Amino acid sequence: MGARSFLLAARIPMPENGFDEWLGSPMPSAGIIENPEAMYTGWAAAGTTPDWSASAQTAAGTPLQLLATAGSLTLARYRDGALEVYLYHYHDDPYIIQTELLMLAGAGRFTTGDAPAPVLYWGGDVYPGLPLPGDQPLAVLLVGPTGARFVDRHPLAPLLADLRTAESDFLVAGEQLENQPDWTPEAILAPAVRAAAAACDLQG
Repeated sequence: MGARSFLLAARIPMPENGFDEWLGSPMPSAGIIENPEAMYTGWAAAGTTPDWSASAQTAAGTPLQLLATAGSLTLARYRDGALEVYLYHYHDDPYIIQTELLMLAGAGRFTTGDAPAPVLYWGGDVYPGLPLPGDQPLAVLLVGPTGARFVDRHPLAPLLADLRTAESDFLVAGEQLENQPDWTPEAILAPAVRAAAAACDLQG
């Protein structure tokens, strides 16, 4: 799909202890998604066949380890009863996003309620905000207690509205990071993720 930017955002309801358990849980394989071949069906890249082989090979460790080494600017936290992520990869490899989709599919077993939660995946030569009205995402993944599956249609307006706080906090954090090199991401990273990222920086 060429040199593009890729973004992933979601709010997945769960108790805080479920969030902590998810961070330390093993990364799942591609088999956790019911229909991985249908990732792009119905959306902006319809007709593209996804290759999950590289993602399956890199899906090792735990979500905590993956988020701690995500690179670029990362929002990963627990807020108001939900796991919340906003992940941005500037001109990066789409396999990274596919691995992160597997990571979020694995969060389903920690969710509360029966309704699956949507994960939004979009990209292109885009500003790192949410898709503009009329723009199509690349995929929508529904995750829940019984598994995960890609869908070829989903109401985008309520999904985008649910992600606005994460978007706003992410964009503000980006501006602060650019203008204040010593800024620390306390508002956008869960303490465990922040500590793990700091440890990786020290080792690096």
